[in-house]
Amino acid sequence: MRRTFIPILIFVVGQLASVTILVLWIVLAANWGPGVWWLIQGVLLMIPVIGGTSIIFVYWTKSRLLDAERINFISGVSHELLTPVASLRLYVETMLARDVDERTRRGFLQLMLMDTDRLADSISSILLASKIERGRALYHFKLVDIAQFIGGFLASNQPLLASAQLATDLDAKCLAMIDEASFATVLKNLIGNAVRYSPEPAAITISLRRRKKRLALSISDRGEGLDAGERKKIFRMFYRASKKHGGSGVGLFLVQKTVAAHGGKVWAESPGPGQGTTFHIVLRSARATEE
Repeated sequence: MRRTFIPILIFVVGQLASVTILVLWIVLAANWGPGVWWLIQGVLLMIPVIGGTSIIFVYWTKSRLLDAERINFISGVSHELLTPVASLRLYVETMLARDVDERTRRGFLQLMLMDTDRLADSISSILLASKIERGRALYHFKLVDIAQFIGGFLASNQPLLASAQLATDLDAKCLAMIDEASFATVLKNLIGNAVRYSPEPAAITISLRRRKKRLALSISDRGEGLDAGERKKIFRMFYRASKKHGGSGVGLFLVQKTVAAHGGKVWAESPGPGQGTTFHIVLRSARATEE
């Protein structure tokens, strides 16, 4: 509290002092008679002082918000990394402490494999966010049928959808130039969030439409929804709309940056808290001759 109170107090006192000096200058200039130039000179000198103090305060406020988001990021990342590690340790200790039958052992190994995948996804997301921030992310674009790509992604990521009721409505032959690895990350983040922020079973709808020279992809859920003020904030690095579900705060940042690298746009719509969210992605359509 003190770290916040003292800078605010200094700002308020500084502004009051500046305004007081400016008023005194005006009064003195008025008493000096027709010396209008002194009045103008004093005002011109005080405006930069007041403006400079305000700018410093604004940047300090932004810095404080960024520090808070970094702290949330560290907390979220710790949870995302420690949870699968603790789970892995539990399964290993269980198998070492007692004899388990082959069926149970294979079940444990399957769960451990899922935990390692979750751990790898978290680390990969953090590393990719770091590369994007430094402008070092590499993309390998190729011509892809987005409908087929989404179908393949859903088929190979069944554990992600284990607690979901999924409906798809995909136009055929929606061609676009994409980087398959990074676009798979986009789908994993958006669908994963839809599952995470929805009551079980999560009702998710994926729609893909051709619209002249554009492809419109939408992923909808009936989960927690968003406040109007959060729809843009959620794409900021480290920002988490809900603290109770954990998360690193980089997933939607990666989504926005990746879609932008594909020459597209992404945004979120929500009627309000408790009424679900729809993420819209618009990509440039491509022809087979562009391969």
